[in-house]
Amino acid sequence: MSHVTQSHSHSDTDSEFDDLGGNPSHISIPAPSASKGELLEVLKALQVQMQQLQDENRSIKEENKTLRAEKPKRKRRADTQHELSVHEDTITIYARKYGMMVEMFPSSELLNKKLPENPTAFDSPDRYKTAATQDSAFLDELYRHFPESLHKIMESSYFSDVVLKSIPDARANEIKKLRGVAGDIFDLPSKYFTNTNFERATIPEIQQLLGVTSAVNQTYKTFPPVLFPGLKEDGSLKTVFGNWELLARILKASLRGVTSLHHRSSGGGGAHTNALKWSVHQITPGVIAWAAVIAIFLLSPDTEFSSSGLGKKSNISYKSLFYNYKKVLVSKWTTKRIISIVTNINRYVFKAAKGPALDPAQQESHTDAINRALTALDMDSDSDDKSDASAFVSTALSAADPEPSKSASPSSKHH
Repeated sequence: MSHVTQSHSHSDTDSEFDDLGGNPSHISIPAPSASKGELLEVLKALQVQMQQLQDENRSIKEENKTLRAEKPKRKRRADTQHELSVHEDTITIYARKYGMMVEMFPSSELLNKKLPENPTAFDSPDRYKTAATQDSAFLDELYRHFPESLHKIMESSYFSDVVLKSIPDARANEIKKLRGVAGDIFDLPSKYFTNTNFERATIPEIQQLLGVTSAVNQTYKTFPPVLFPGLKEDGSLKTVFGNWELLARILKASLRGVTSLHHRSSGGGGAHTNALKWSVHQITPGVIAWAAVIAIFLLSPDTEFSSSGLGKKSNISYKSLFYNYKKVLVSKWTTKRIISIVTNINRYVFKAAKGPALDPAQQESHTDAINRALTALDMDSDSDDKSDASAFVSTALSAADPEPSKSASPSSKHH
């Protein structure tokens, strides 16, 4: 008769043994009269049970050892996370500004890189010579933009995570805001833009701005007519961004508030405007490129601005557009034409005018004077002195406005 029987009781010993994953078999103590075979059977059962207990004990010891080793690491991770989260608000504010003023599509791979000892200057004409100089200049611009107090954590994934979340969130808010006034910006019916699903691809005026000639095979240009004065494309790009007033309207609405579009004074919007929150007083190559990309997006059939930078309906690569626009602007930033465009946009966006607003006839005369000045400038005359260009533009401006601009020098890029 076997002395190894299944126990149906729920003693503490059995429960503890069950918890350890052991065999719930109960081994009876053999009677003195037990045969040798019965004793051997019980001995075998005890040996099996002992082996199980030893294995479980060894496993528990290993688990305890691991837990003891992990405990300081978990504490360190928690402490590090807390230390980083203290900076979240600051990172977010500067990231929102960075996404509009500097880099619309920052490289996720470069955001965590250390600043080189001798980086290529972000405004250097050599910036776009090679991939290496572009990366170096990117880091120079990144570290110049974010305050020194954040530099020690900029190599962490936490920093890049916050930046890469903040930029598209802020951009979505700006696009929503701009859709409400896009009719005024483009001088077209507002319904084309307030309704995101409106079939903009069927509107001839919009297609003309984008340079689309076929309703069947819609191809979008890198430098569409909307970026040129009088919508006259220039293959040499000498006059690109010459339609500065359109870009200035977008920037004024974004930086000074949408209500500022209807006031000659740029103080509309109150204390919560981006310009005041970010202490922005002049434009940068990045923000002009940003405005140009946003203008094309608002005109496009796309309903959402994808984080990847590729239009779902139009297949426009907004990421490539931004890269090309910023490249042109950085490379030509000190030329006469770009200086004059920057001067005019700064004046339009940031100048708080005194006295009564110009009547429409005066405003038209003012704009014509600026455009005549731009026409007379040669974008490729890199060797000409910047101050001469600024003086030339100021002379044209003074004919339409007795108050000279007190804007900061446009060639100084503010971050």
